[in-house]
Amino acid sequence: MRTALLVAIACLSLAAPSAAWKGERLSGVRPIAEVNTHAESGDHVTVEGTITDVKTGSGSRFVVTLKDATGSVLVRVPEHLLRKLNGGRQPEVGRRVRVSGEWGHAYLDKNVWGIHAQHAERIE
Repeated sequence: MRTALLVAIACLSLAAPSAAWKGERLSGVRPIAEVNTHAESGDHVTVEGTITDVKTGSGSRFVVTLKDATGSVLVRVPEHLLRKLNGGRQPEVGRRVRVSGEWGHAYLDKNVWGIHAQHAERIE
């Protein structure tokens, strides 16, 4: 009986990483490559990285490319977060930031995914 319980616990612990991506609010900073590989529409994710590109998006949003050692991701940044991050000015290439938000399609393109930022902070 005890052996069966230990086997069951071991199986659950091996399955836990994949289950953690199924619609849950993930805690902690994740590598960008992990987010790109495992996140599903609606997942709440947090990443850190360096801004490598800035483009204007729809409305009062900017779309930045954020890169860490594992990969890169597009991030839509609403104007209210820009005020917090950079005094309301355009995001700066080279700035390190931590971003949290919902994983979804970027640019309304079904093949391009990204983070819709809901929280952002500068990393000094």
